[in-house]
Amino acid sequence: MTAFFVFFFPILIYLGSWQVSRGLEKEVIVSQHYENKSLPVINEKEMDITSADKLTYRTINLNGYFGAESYFLDNRLYMQEAGYEVFTTFESSGDKTFLVNRGWISKEDFNYQGLAISDSELSIQGILSPFKRFGLSLANEILEQDWPKYVQELDYAQAKSDLGEDLNNSVIQLSAGSIGALEPIWKPIELKPSRHYGYAVQWFGLALVLICSFFHFGFKKD
Repeated sequence: MTAFFVFFFPILIYLGSWQVSRGLEKEVIVSQHYENKSLPVINEKEMDITSADKLTYRTINLNGYFGAESYFLDNRLYMQEAGYEVFTTFESSGDKTFLVNRGWISKEDFNYQGLAISDSELSIQGILSPFKRFGLSLANEILEQDWPKYVQELDYAQAKSDLGEDLNNSVIQLSAGSIGALEPIWKPIELKPSRHYGYAVQWFGLALVLICSFFHFGFKKD
């Protein structure tokens, strides 16, 4: 019992502390998202003179045109229905290349030709979000050479390799009212801070049970 306690107690305390830490990180992200989202809409010129740390989750208005390159992120569930999240390139009037998350579309309604957008100049609006990993792949993917690309996971390094060094390190989460928008399902975080705190309570609870068991068996007569 002593060996069992010595081995598992530090692990349970570590897991509980890690969940608390993750919850605090998520609270900062959520707070930053709501705070910056409420600020006035900026344009491309204002974006150039704003520090990078203050651009996260800001709403931006861009002029330009959609490109021909698209990623279809597979295994995206919405309302218990399978579908794709559609990411399409956007060339701004300031010669910047962005990747735009246009939203979700059901596999039943999916029609690649129907997703095409005119190459004429237009105006879009969306939220600048960090270009981190979208989706999850449990194996190394071999991507198609041609466009569009169907992927299980999309990250900045892969997109930069495909689209060039000029790719902006933010993804534009397209507003529902913009041309080309689909069903918006993006959230700044997958799990709410309260979920992490709930998991932390479970781990600390198991640690408490382990302490009680240790003393119970330690003082119990044979």
